[in-house]
Amino acid sequence: MARARFRRRVSRKLQDGMALLEALISLLIFSIAVLGLIGIQANMVTNTTEAQFRSTATYIAQQKIGRFWANPSGVVRIDLVEEETSQEIDPNLLPSGYSTVSSLAGTGTLRVTVTWGVSEEEHLKQVSGEIPRFNNVTIDARVMEWDE
Repeated sequence: MARARFRRRVSRKLQDGMALLEALISLLIFSIAVLGLIGIQANMVTNTTEAQFRSTATYIAQQKIGRFWANPSGVVRIDLVEEETSQEIDPNLLPSGYSTVSSLAGTGTLRVTVTWGVSEEEHLKQVSGEIPRFNNVTIDARVMEWDE
């Protein structure tokens, strides 16, 4: 009997502090999970903002193409290309946004490039193909009776 009591005392002494250790480990696991969720949320906000900018840039490009389709006269279209060669976009729509309209000679195609979050110099380099394209939308559209 004394031996059984001794064993219980020894086993209790070995167990002292285990509950605290288990609580600390569970707190560590919970903290890592919460940090992971915060990282996922931050990534979602970034992707949502990027999608909004891309959608706005596409809308702006489609508006510019629509202006050309609405003007059937080739002379008016040429004037529109010269007028809209490179323009700054309202910062409320796109931060550091620029658009360029150019015609691809002999193809009857109009190219509209809209960029955001870059300087005007970087925008022009992207349009000319000097640097890789990023943060941009480029739309090529066939314009009726253009260069024909």
